[in-house]
Amino acid sequence: MSFLKRESALVLNTPKRIELLKDGPPVTERSNRCQILGRGAYGTVFKAIYREHAVALKIIKTGAVSTLQNEAHVLNWKHKNIVRLIKMESTPEFGLLIMERPSGLCLQRVLDTLALPLLHRVYITLDILAALRYCHCQQVLHLDVKPPNVLVALGTKQTGFGKLEQFKRRYICKLCDFGSSLRLDDEHSSAKGTLRYMSPEALRSLPLTSASDIYSLGITMWQLQARRLPYHTLNCNDSIAYQVVKHDLRPDNYALLESLEMGKEQLPSNGCYCGTEWADGSVELMYSYIGRIRPQLDVLLSTDLYKKVRRNLNFESNHGRVHKRHKQRKQPRLAHYFDEPTTDASRCLEGVYSELYKSCWLSQPELRLNALQLQKRLELILNNLCPP
Repeated sequence: MSFLKRESALVLNTPKRIELLKDGPPVTERSNRCQILGRGAYGTVFKAIYREHAVALKIIKTGAVSTLQNEAHVLNWKHKNIVRLIKMESTPEFGLLIMERPSGLCLQRVLDTLALPLLHRVYITLDILAALRYCHCQQVLHLDVKPPNVLVALGTKQTGFGKLEQFKRRYICKLCDFGSSLRLDDEHSSAKGTLRYMSPEALRSLPLTSASDIYSLGITMWQLQARRLPYHTLNCNDSIAYQVVKHDLRPDNYALLESLEMGKEQLPSNGCYCGTEWADGSVELMYSYIGRIRPQLDVLLSTDLYKKVRRNLNFESNHGRVHKRHKQRKQPRLAHYFDEPTTDASRCLEGVYSELYKSCWLSQPELRLNALQLQKRLELILNNLCPP
């Protein structure tokens, strides 16, 4: 409890929760900026203390009712690879989500700081996969699997798998942010998520299955290897969506990415959101290109969505960047958690790992690896990584 008294955090007693539900997020002054863990299109996440435990508090705006309902899918779930949602409260003005807060950082920040050995990329993928399998057993799709939505909890010892049982990793990954999640039996909700990780069927508003999450996991696996954000050379989200659906664009298709970067086969710039400061026609144009029913533009073109899209227009320069000096200080500390037993097999198995993520992002959902198949093949890589 002593460290809780020292850290700058919101104390969530009953009067404070009532105040937050009425007035919303506290005014962020210079003195309490360290309370903020993150910001999103629909809310802000703060450091907090609830019943003498370190927690994260997400305050959701009144307009994001669907986000609050989606987050409720995981209420009272208990799984070691899913960030636990402890309590929910809401009023017509704001909603509060109280979640566990392990010591660690998001996977995107880890990737920004150091290159992960194959062994740890496989362990991380298995952790995310375990979370997804649990979600799917509960008839819930996450629909926003990406490194920023994976918390790496440091200092938690986990026993190795198979022949690597004596290797004890010192972290565990937890899937978080269920604001885009859907129940499998919900036929009336439209897919949300992050466009660059979304499956072709999600972009086309077709029925979604667990294969849609496997697709996003495949993109994440590629990112773990490449340490680049998907389609990092392209600024135009509309063009990416069109190419993913019509021409099977994937992050490793460097020839097509290069031609798009040079201006070939892109959507007309006069209809693209990136072409002008406020070109409203680009969203309609994208859906007409990929054959999707015209959405309700009063929702899609809302201020919050535009802010979110504009943040993602230049992924490489604006998302997940860490100052060089900060990276140099942090790298030795993080590297301590991601060491690897000596093995000569890693280089040979990189190709196997690549084939796995390619099998996850096939255009036809029924042809993708299912969760159990992917798990078995990842475990096989782990066994082959063990030194003789």
